Amino acid sequence: MTMKKGKTKKRNIESDSRQQILDGALKLFAHKGYAAATVRDIVDASGITAPSLYYYFGNKEGLYMELMQTHCARIDQALESHMHTSSSAKERLKDLVDKIFLHVANDRDFFRLMFTIYYGPSQGAPYCDFISYHAKFHAAIKKIIEEGIASGEFQPGNSGHMTWVIRGVVQLAMEEQIKEDRKIIDRQGLQKILDMLLDRFERLPSVNGKK
Repeated sequence: MTMKKGKTKKRNIESDSRQQILDGALKLFAHKGYAAATVRDIVDASGITAPSLYYYFGNKEGLYMELMQTHCARIDQALESHMHTSSSAKERLKDLVDKIFLHVANDRDFFRLMFTIYYGPSQGAPYCDFISYHAKFHAAIKKIIEEGIASGEFQPGNSGHMTWVIRGVVQLAMEEQIKEDRKIIDRQGLQKILDMLLDRFERLPSVNGKK
């Protein structure tokens, strides 16, 4: 029993140390840049030793890739969460956008790093397929809109154009969240904008048999 407790305590310590390194590295990468953040910087910011970093992650590149894999998996979870509900297309779309918005708001350093590398120079960082996550989000929005059109909830129209209208607003709201100086669109504001847009998408009620 004592040996088992000792192993559990060791695993907990190792888990805490790994997380400490990951948290310190993410903040440095997001604010200083991948190329400029040295192993020494990460070690100092994390309060651990260099051998610990090499033991858990191999090197800076391995640490970066684990960060990407961990945080990108959370995006996948957020994207999948809207798919298994019976809500209306409008409510599912609002729920999907809200989950992604909250994810960005709660994980600003990761998205700050993601946007910096996606839109700017790679800084020598190992390749991560950020494009696929933009594509998955776009496809999820488009699918809900197409289902709304097919069910008669939304008016017939070009689902591609309708998707870009939603994506444009959401993208702006996401970018506002990761800026240091201001946040113009908050969670409630984004939902109100979506309501306004989706009200325009909805099929008008029949009047004397005419639509």
